[in-house]
Amino acid sequence: MSEHSVRSAIRSIPAVSLLFLAACMQPVREPDPAAPVLAAPPAPIEAAADAGAAPPPSEAPADADPAPAAPAPAVEPSLWPSIVARYAFSECSQPSPAVRRWQRIYAQSPTRHAAELARAAPWIGYVADELARRELPAEFVWLPFVESRYQPFRSRGDRPAGVWQLMPATARWRGLRIRDGYDGRLDFVAATDAALDLIEHLAQSFDRDWALVTMAYNAGEFRIKGALQRARTSANATPPERLAVSPITHEHLVKLRALACLVATPEQMGLALPAFERAHQMQSLRVDRQRSVAQLIALLGIQREQWQSWNPAWSGGRVDGGAEILLPQQLVQQGLRAIEAAAPEVFAATTPAAGVDRVHVVRNGESAWGIARRYAVSLSALLAANALAADAVLHPGQRLRLP
Repeated sequence: MSEHSVRSAIRSIPAVSLLFLAACMQPVREPDPAAPVLAAPPAPIEAAADAGAAPPPSEAPADADPAPAAPAPAVEPSLWPSIVARYAFSECSQPSPAVRRWQRIYAQSPTRHAAELARAAPWIGYVADELARRELPAEFVWLPFVESRYQPFRSRGDRPAGVWQLMPATARWRGLRIRDGYDGRLDFVAATDAALDLIEHLAQSFDRDWALVTMAYNAGEFRIKGALQRARTSANATPPERLAVSPITHEHLVKLRALACLVATPEQMGLALPAFERAHQMQSLRVDRQRSVAQLIALLGIQREQWQSWNPAWSGGRVDGGAEILLPQQLVQQGLRAIEAAAPEVFAATTPAAGVDRVHVVRNGESAWGIARRYAVSLSALLAANALAADAVLHPGQRLRLP
């Protein structure tokens, strides 16, 4: 066919047909109900091959062996099957009546439970990866769901806090800091490390009996050891499910197994598991030096509400250098580049003008020792500046002059 004939044939194709062919070449992406409210980066568009083009003639001889086919690209398993594949102590084909009962409770409203899974999925994926890295059973991904439904609850006094619901003494034992402006139990990265360290410690104490580990996480290591010691005095072996401990502790284990089996066999309860894109999974990002929350929000290009949802531990307005903050994976690389390129902040001098006293207003739960440490002054100097005895009790609203 002559060049003139080819051009004439192309011009004769209706424009509507060309538009239809172009539309068919665009990928179709289903909406993700678990995604945070973020402007997702545009997906790269690759040049599509012409499906109608004839293959080039082969130059190889007819009796030559065919070229080996290129290996298929690895497909990353979706979140929920990858978790179920690593279960170690949940029998989901024939769950116990107690587990079945809690499956029905969680699935009373399948739509609502699916929505809760979608909301928590970015954090669930993070914990699942950490469990896999430590070679711990994947059932423990449901432990924060049992404890808090993955909500970072705050607390005061000697009460648990955070998604892992760690007590202050336990948190400090596992290396978490709790001070003015920062509660490590609300720091998802640090608290997850501390909770998994605790699980590994309990695994050693109970010879990797994961049911006992789960019960000890709830009731405490020594309560479970005491129950085991009492059970050994009987002639019959006592399984973990029959130990003489609080019903709350037994129910804690049942709830975890029920959540695990609900995701393993969702069709039995009419549950449709939500879709999830790994780009929305949470990932940690190290902060190079001390920076204000306001600067980090500006550098990351996010809203303050998003920051508070992802990093509620930092309530003092500044983030320590070397700390790890939490972001969706799709923001980590651009956030890292922005933080590395940003100049250090120049914080306002805290030294008061000559002749001006510095004053601290006591808040609920504060001690003289904690206030002295916060302002880097000696306790004796603070007490002397305010004519206080060593055993003085501070009251909320009390004004202390800082030396």
